[in-house]
Order: sequence, then C-alpha cells, then structure tokens
Amino acid sequence: MNALQRYGRFILPALIVVTLLTWVLTPSKVKRSHGPCLVHGDCHSSERCLVKPAADGFATAGECVDPCTDDLQCPTQQRCAPLFEAGQYWTTPGAKGRTPAVGACLPGVRDEVG
Repeated sequence: MNALQRYGRFILPALIVVTLLTWVLTPSKVKRSHGPCLVHGDCHSSERCLVKPAADGFATAGECVDPCTDDLQCPTQQRCAPLFEAGQYWTTPGAKGRTPAVGACLPGVRDEVG
C-alpha cells in the first residue's frame, strides 16, 4: 500500500479545513456602511466622512454618512443637512470647512412641505 492510498482519505478534509480557516481568519477588505472614519476613503464608496471637531478644534473620529440633496433622499427620521468640505472629510457649518458640500442625511426632523 503506497502513501497516497494510506493518507488519501485525510487530504481532502484537511484541505477543506485549511480553506475554511483561511476564509474566516482573513480580515475583510469590505468597508462597513456607516462605520467610523477619518477621511472619505475610509467609507463605503457611496458615503462620505462627516467629522465633528472637538471643543479644542482638533478633528476627531467621524462617521460615514449618506450624501443627499434633499430630505426625500434620506431615510425616515433623518433630514438632509448642509455640510462643508474640509479637505478629505465633511464638517459642520462654522467649523473649518470652506466650500459647500452636497449635504448629508443626519438624524433629525425633516422640513415638512405643507
């Protein structure tokens, strides 16, 4: 009896176990939706990074948000708020942002048309 016949029944299960372990233990390259961020590149391709400056003026970790142009593009219980581009992230009006950004869906009351 040669070695392949003797150990053949262990090779396929061992390959399956190694493949599954590799798949489970390899870190995901997929960016989480609405996760933490420092710059736009940290967010999913359809989102932008909103950073609210700390009281001392330094940038803190932000949150990925959905861009919008009006309230109807936002989920329920969210509104489209104007933000400003500050290099590689968006920030709130009055912070160090310079140019108007499209806007972002943030928690809050929508402007009701009545």
